Amino acid sequence: MDQERTWRVLCRLLGPAIRRYMGLSMEPLPEGGPYLIICNHVTNLDPVMLGLASPRKAITYVASENILRLKPRLRAVLFGAFSLIARRKGASGAAAALSTVRALRKGKNVCIFAEGETSWNGLTGKIHPGTAPMIKASGASLVTYRIHGGYFTFPRWADGLRRGKVRGTVAGIHSAQELALMEPDEITALVEKEIFEDAFAAQKKERVPYRCKKRAESLSSLLFLCPECRGIGTLRGKGSRILCSCGLDVDLDECLLPRGDAPFGDLCEWDRWQTDAFSDMLSRDPDMALKEEGEDYLLYEILPDSAPALRARGGLGADGQSFRIGKSVFPFSGIREMALMQKTKLAFTYDNRYYEVHSPRPLCLRKYLYRRQRPSAGSAE
Repeated sequence: MDQERTWRVLCRLLGPAIRRYMGLSMEPLPEGGPYLIICNHVTNLDPVMLGLASPRKAITYVASENILRLKPRLRAVLFGAFSLIARRKGASGAAAALSTVRALRKGKNVCIFAEGETSWNGLTGKIHPGTAPMIKASGASLVTYRIHGGYFTFPRWADGLRRGKVRGTVAGIHSAQELALMEPDEITALVEKEIFEDAFAAQKKERVPYRCKKRAESLSSLLFLCPECRGIGTLRGKGSRILCSCGLDVDLDECLLPRGDAPFGDLCEWDRWQTDAFSDMLSRDPDMALKEEGEDYLLYEILPDSAPALRARGGLGADGQSFRIGKSVFPFSGIREMALMQKTKLAFTYDNRYYEVHSPRPLCLRKYLYRRQRPSAGSAE
């Protein structure tokens, strides 16, 4: 069965159940093509949801390279239905960009989640700087698409689905001729404006309930700084509550909004505060170290054939000079790229080798990205 037929069969068989379960409504994508689709990225289910907006024509997706390490049968199904273009996080995306242009020139509709990762706090991020030049090079039309409510259905830091309401809308349609007259920075600004979503600002107005008993579980993957004691890594989620050893206790309602006298109006406000506060802490103490105790953090080198090879295990840490796991130390000056995968994996490129750190438990690895961005005065960066 060819890809187009497989796509139509899957949409027809699975679409009604997915729409019903998720409370999903998706505005149809334009007929024909080829065109490039850029959509805000809120959950790992975005390709499935967006696919239902194009039930008659298959979409080719640019996706994380770690799909190559899935079980062979599942990998075969994904590539058969979605014709994926693999991109390695924490490494250059030049090869994926070239494959995208080639696919468009062959008449395929291609979707890029140009932020590069799903949203942690409900805000749409900046798109990758190479996106606009690739759009111009492709010579294809552009369709921007925005998903509303997806963040609350499956937050990046969460462990499972929450049933509520999700809708998708076409934000803009731009011809190749229009794009050819624009500068790359103009295209970047246009795309970022059209796909932007502030999930919590909308939720405060709409107050849509998303049913889940353990709605704060694994929130320590998002929140790492307590506003009361300024403890790093002291927060934990339990049931519907965010707790700290200092006595902080914040309860979340079914809209994922804090009840009562909480220090912040929503999780996005909390996350933005912790980012600024952590930056200030690093300014005051440039040599401040981060440390995770334990012997079960794993370091894998991903070999050219995408096979993982265990290279180290042990505790995790970083200071103003370097990042370490177990006995392996990587000076920040030699790390070219660093990115997060899902919620418990950190990927980076060092000395032309590609590595992944796997955490066995919910942990905010984002603070290691911030630590790298703020090296100490003695660093070679």
